[in-house]
This record gives sequence, C-alpha cells and structure tokens, in this order.
Amino acid sequence: MAILDSGVPRIPLPASATRTACRNDPQRFDVERGEVTASAAADRIRQAKATCRTCPIAAACLRWALTHTDLSRGGVWTATTEPERAALRRRLEKRLGPDRGERPRHPGGRLAP
Repeated sequence: MAILDSGVPRIPLPASATRTACRNDPQRFDVERGEVTASAAADRIRQAKATCRTCPIAAACLRWALTHTDLSRGGVWTATTEPERAALRRRLEKRLGPDRGERPRHPGGRLAP
C-alpha cells in the first residue's frame, strides 16, 4: 500500500478504524481484469459499487481518488468507475477551475483561509 500513500500530501489516503472491504479484498474492486463477458464485468462493477456505498470513509476516498488520478486508474473507487471519475473531474474543473495544488488567494494576494 506504500504506493497509494504517495501523491498529493494535502489529501492523504483515508484511513478507517475498521478494515474496509477494499483493503480486505482488493481484487473485488479491480473490475477491469479477468472478465470474459461484458455482462460479467457489469455484474462485478455493480457488486463493487454496492460495497463502496456502505463504506464509512467513502467521501474521503472519493476526494482522494479524484485528486490522485494516476494512483486511482482503473477499478472501482467510492462507487465510481474510471470514466465516471474522469467526468466528475471535468465537472469540478469546469465549476471551480483547474487544481494547481494551491490554496486560493484573495484579490489582494493573501492566502484564503
């Protein structure tokens, strides 16, 4: 899991007091490998998303997955597939502007809280 801990330090990999399903069985969420048919892949995606929806750290996980694009490629993260996360990133960028890894500044140049 060390590779998942790298990336944007301002949004760390979320932790849970209890072991989450993705930590117990990561292959369940790696839905892009081993599927023989599209219906089998769709079924695994549905199952993974259903599991994510019950996770106590889902909001923090989504924030992390959206911020760490290179580390969250493929699979299901917080009940989203890679194309769904890409669409969310585009919507966020359109709404908020590109993420430059900086805190916003007031018009006078001071850092915003």
